[in-house]
Amino acid sequence: MTHTIVDRCRGCGLCKKTCPADAIRGELRQAHWIIPELCIDCGACGRVCAFSAVEKHINGTVQQAVHVKSIYWQRPEWNRKACVGCNICAQTCPTGVIRAEKRNGRVGQTRYPYLADPQGCLGCAICADHCPLSAIHMVSR
Repeated sequence: MTHTIVDRCRGCGLCKKTCPADAIRGELRQAHWIIPELCIDCGACGRVCAFSAVEKHINGTVQQAVHVKSIYWQRPEWNRKACVGCNICAQTCPTGVIRAEKRNGRVGQTRYPYLADPQGCLGCAICADHCPLSAIHMVSR
């Protein structure tokens, strides 16, 4: 999937500010654009755009990204029985809001992931996509 910014862009800069990969360029009050080589396809730019100026391209089709207030973005939730504490989710999180902590009652020094900063989460689901055990599900709060 790739994202593009189209001519409806008003140059507000919110997409640029939100992008964790620094893949968006442009000046205030001028049209912005996405550098495809830097884009990690998290979709945050489309969720923050109030002007519907972001399109996502999936398997040859173009869809307009939908603006969603950040309080409604999905957040990761762990199935603690399935999680083995590999922390790949924390390593792949583009904003670094997933941390690891020791779980009480466990033998050894295994550290388990949790969402340390829900406000900083982009709801991109990269953590869930990279979980080798499918122990993460994205849920609305």
